Amino acid sequence: MADLPTYVTTKIASAIGGLFGGFMLMTFIKPKTINESFTRGAVSTGSAIIFADPILQITNAPQNWELQIMSGAVIGFVAYSVLGAIARFFDKNSDSDIVDMVNQVKGKEPTRKK
Repeated sequence: MADLPTYVTTKIASAIGGLFGGFMLMTFIKPKTINESFTRGAVSTGSAIIFADPILQITNAPQNWELQIMSGAVIGFVAYSVLGAIARFFDKNSDSDIVDMVNQVKGKEPTRKK
């Protein structure tokens, strides 16, 4: 494991990149409330902190702060996109029960008529 200052520096760089990636998409898909914007920013930042370093290690990329910020931005962008897609799915199907949602994901017809 790397020494503590290097570890902290890589996590801070990843967090900055994740926040930047989340804010890039936030200009196109605007959140409805302040709470939603904080939640999406936190998810983007948190997932960048968690996943940026392992992804760089898997791809055998050098461990410098520029790549940490770039990979954090990409991960933050993807995390914001996935969170938005899941939120839209549940918002669209808020009047359905779980069996109807599972059947819709599988591509089957609903089991009962509304």
